[in-house]
Amino acid sequence: MGTAWKQLGAAPPRKLAKAHLQPFQLAQWLARFARGYLKAAPDDSHTSLEWWRDLHIMATGEAWAGGRRLALGLDLLDLALVTLVDGVIADKASMHGIKDKAAGNWVRKQLKAFEFDPKALDAPSPYEIPPSPYASNRAYDVHKDSVVLSELSRYFDNADLLLRDIAEKHRDIKPGPSPVRLWPHHFDIASIVTLEAGDFESARAVGVGLAVPDALHKEFYFYTYPWPRDERENLPKLRSDSAYRYDDSVGAIQPMSKIVEAKDQEATARLFFDETVALFIRLLREEMGEA
Repeated sequence: MGTAWKQLGAAPPRKLAKAHLQPFQLAQWLARFARGYLKAAPDDSHTSLEWWRDLHIMATGEAWAGGRRLALGLDLLDLALVTLVDGVIADKASMHGIKDKAAGNWVRKQLKAFEFDPKALDAPSPYEIPPSPYASNRAYDVHKDSVVLSELSRYFDNADLLLRDIAEKHRDIKPGPSPVRLWPHHFDIASIVTLEAGDFESARAVGVGLAVPDALHKEFYFYTYPWPRDERENLPKLRSDSAYRYDDSVGAIQPMSKIVEAKDQEATARLFFDETVALFIRLLREEMGEA
């Protein structure tokens, strides 16, 4: 798996404001596969995806199919749905010029070939999916977004690289870092460093990741936050030229424009994560009486 930072800037960050809309919609078929055929996890992590940097593919976990391991994936550059058997691409189809219903029909056909009942795909989603023209009548168009999809792939490559390094750096913390995963309901790639045992909804932890544009930020951004989320004041000024986010709770953000404009992109991103993760771990440990 590639381990080098990939230079960003082929497309300005603001140009990627809607770059995730097409792959987000297609990724919902991956989430349906996971909900239908993988063992459920309490934190819904069975629906999360792994980013394969070398292949620019996001892929589900594996289901057993006649003694073989079957996963469903999405090639970000081609907007192509992929079936993976025993970790190897078995079939692939670009969704260019195809509407979402036809994309679902392709998935159903693949499942029937492996003797799965495709009706499990029809289970209702546990989360609300934002309205999208690609969910109904608009055909997918890889050519329209080819440049920004390539740049988005590099965003995910770099985020995966950094987050795996964070997990390795904090591996001695117990329970410790989670696997780096891409979550189809938010389309963010993330990990969480858990500092204490307990329920995942209440145990103190630090979340890290790359988020899609939202109501407050019109471009992708790196983030860190302490969990449980609450209000904090008098936080120190950050050396990494990033900012705190004070909307419903506190967190730190680094817009991708700051990364793209930096003389040393990788060093700038690493400084952000090193500084803010260390800060939030320290604050949480003080609350736990470990400082």
